Amino acid sequence: MSSTPLTADATQPTAYPESGPTPAPARRSTAELLICLPALAPDALPHALQAIATAFPTESVLVACAHAPESPTDFPSLDLIPYSSARSDVGWILAAGDYAAAAQLALEHNARAIILLGGDTAALSAPNALDPTLLRSLIDCLRSKNIDLVLPRFAVGPNDALVNSALLYPLSRALFGADIRFPLPIDAALSARLAQRLGTSTQRLMALNQGSTLLWPVAESAAAGFSVREVSAGDAVPPTPPPPQTQADFNALFTSVAGSLFNDIETKSSFWQRARGMYAPSVQPSSPPPIAELAASPEIHSMIETFRLAQDNLQEIWSLVLPPQSRLALKKLSVLSPDAFTMEPDLWARVVYDFALAYHLRTLNRSHLLGAMTPLYFAWVASYLRFVADDASRAAHAIELTAAAFENEKSYIVSRWRWPDRFNP
Repeated sequence: MSSTPLTADATQPTAYPESGPTPAPARRSTAELLICLPALAPDALPHALQAIATAFPTESVLVACAHAPESPTDFPSLDLIPYSSARSDVGWILAAGDYAAAAQLALEHNARAIILLGGDTAALSAPNALDPTLLRSLIDCLRSKNIDLVLPRFAVGPNDALVNSALLYPLSRALFGADIRFPLPIDAALSARLAQRLGTSTQRLMALNQGSTLLWPVAESAAAGFSVREVSAGDAVPPTPPPPQTQADFNALFTSVAGSLFNDIETKSSFWQRARGMYAPSVQPSSPPPIAELAASPEIHSMIETFRLAQDNLQEIWSLVLPPQSRLALKKLSVLSPDAFTMEPDLWARVVYDFALAYHLRTLNRSHLLGAMTPLYFAWVASYLRFVADDASRAAHAIELTAAAFENEKSYIVSRWRWPDRFNP
């Protein structure tokens, strides 16, 4: 299969790997809008098509889905074409193969706007799982403001999406200047030129049969100078992943997500070392006092105990990664009572940056490295939960403090990245 190449000005054909969507039959039409659905049960497909038809009542839409029926549907404005979702290693997040497949389909059918939908397929099989208002908002923002990537901003509880709050959001904001609350998309709307760029960047992964690898379109857009926005998801509920059954399950999830992000940071280091911050931090990274009168919960006690055990048992590894001042700060933190346990945002930012550098330098086996980082993440979570006390406004403030700390400490990672031998732990 060949097509025009995945660049805005390309004129030479580019062949995609064999994996990806099945070529569309010649009878299929073209359409400005392409929507790619994750795998749904056949009896759930009509609910999804109804939501799409409601969102776009006056235009023709190509809907890429598994088990696309050959016979006409009850929705004449929707043209169904076959497609197979890649399913990332994380499970409910869009994967590299999804972007490659969408790019191929967009080229074949001359689509100028694409919506990629991820999420847990069981949840999406329920009636009303797709919100027509959100689908419409994504495309309206993409078209009316000439944007390349639009992501939904879901309203989540103060105790939800903590890996995102601790790592993904602050790193994306500090290093790539992207104030996007959920930079690892579950759903996304993208322009044809961004789809083409993402398709190009995933060709090597697809050739290596790594289509389930995570991709970071926010960072890719920033490095290419493409525009990114987010729109409110309103009352739409984000897909909720199944909770890890064991500590090992969580460790595997954390390692997969953090490792993928660190790898992307390494790949784009020449960009973020030059890029200036796009805005000044709105707050300083110093926290108001936590709610001291609120006793730490058993969950917080457990996380603190995990951190303390690591403080005793992982010193040899931490000494290869962290400078003396950070190790001293962590030692002081380990002796605090649970009701006084507070990890300052600037300490957390430097710890994350040091681990990102160690990942880049391959200071030790990467899986072992990320495993040694997990107890430090639990320390941040324990401090965060004690601070927010299940209060949404305090949670928003804590997340802002964390992101601002990563911005203020960016010079630290830039310096260490360029001259790592200045500190030899």
